Amino acid sequence: MGGFHLYLRAVGVAAAVGLLAPSCSCSDRIVGETPQGDGEPACVWLIAPRGTRPNGSTKPIIDHDNQRTGAACLCITQEDYDGLGDRLERVGAPESGTLLEEFNEIAYDECKRLSSIDPDDLVDDECLDYYEAGEWLKDIYFARGNWDHGPPPGFTCY
Repeated sequence: MGGFHLYLRAVGVAAAVGLLAPSCSCSDRIVGETPQGDGEPACVWLIAPRGTRPNGSTKPIIDHDNQRTGAACLCITQEDYDGLGDRLERVGAPESGTLLEEFNEIAYDECKRLSSIDPDDLVDDECLDYYEAGEWLKDIYFARGNWDHGPPPGFTCY
């Protein structure tokens, strides 16, 4: 899949029996809540985490299959995206149960995956540091224009 994971958000049994609360006007959509309207891919870009080689030197953790910075994507609406707030104010540990937390989780998973398959056999990485600091949350963009190459091949929303 070209260095990306496809993340599908299942609403789960709670939605099937109608236990989810209706949408709120919170700054973030609650994880697992059904998006309102048609979503489109928005990707968190893994800009700048580094890995350590066995000899102690460091290098950027990248998507070697595509020769670029790694990314992980979710399907969200424009309203969801607008609710994420100013990009520079997103940095930090996100509130539990929010869309920012979901982006932080998938970014961490992708960073660890890319680190584990790096051809230089990395022995350590900064993935946990970036996860704990929510550092990459400032780099969430819709897959449009200059960012249209974020989603993996075949990634679709609905």
